[in-house]
Amino acid sequence: MTLGEQFKQPRLPGADWHRGDFKRVPHFASGAKAYAESQGLSHSQRGIASTRADPNNIIRIGNIIRDQQGTEQMTPGLAKSYEALKAGISSQFEHLTKPTSEGGMGIKVQYGREDPYSSPQEARADVMKNKRLRVLSTEATGGMAPGHPMSNEDNDKFRAVHDAFGHMATGRNFSRHGEEAAVQHHARMFPPEAHHALFSELRGQNSFLIAHKDFPGNQVYNLPQWASKGKAKEPTPKSRGKKPQQLRLF
Repeated sequence: MTLGEQFKQPRLPGADWHRGDFKRVPHFASGAKAYAESQGLSHSQRGIASTRADPNNIIRIGNIIRDQQGTEQMTPGLAKSYEALKAGISSQFEHLTKPTSEGGMGIKVQYGREDPYSSPQEARADVMKNKRLRVLSTEATGGMAPGHPMSNEDNDKFRAVHDAFGHMATGRNFSRHGEEAAVQHHARMFPPEAHHALFSELRGQNSFLIAHKDFPGNQVYNLPQWASKGKAKEPTPKSRGKKPQQLRLF
């Protein structure tokens, strides 16, 4: 399938789990691939169309975030990961917004204090017609916590590139399944050093929101190694071969 062809997403067992997905934006799909390759990263969309969130992971990661609220979680390793994350965000944002005559994608990003779109399809139409992506500003949602390694400007750029390369480039929506697919795809555009911070920011906070029906406190969170990989899988407890309890979320 070429990048310009319709993105046909295979349906796995389970009714309507793809509801709300949309045709990917070919310009963003090709832009994501070109950027990753320019950074020496192997890139593809293999498996992204069929990615589903694991309810066990959502609850366990959501509970990790719950238990970390109000406590200091920064470590030297996580601090280095945030530096790599911020560098990647800045570089991706430049790639997204630089004029096409200068080798960029030529997308105009605008920030506002209200949710800019009523649906992913509306966002896609704006990008396709106007080469514009509107984003809810970080300031409008309370701003970054004091001492957080990312500034409001950093996070504004993060929101823009994640919407562009996590969602618009793949056609995956903003449901729990779409968010998991988006973070896995977007991670392929960052070096491994950035993944700890990336997954703590995206998978960690999304899991808390889904599991606990609210946004977590705005601070640094620190996911364990197993939750900071493309496909998270909690290690099986060794005692008597006991398997993790299977939890039902949906």
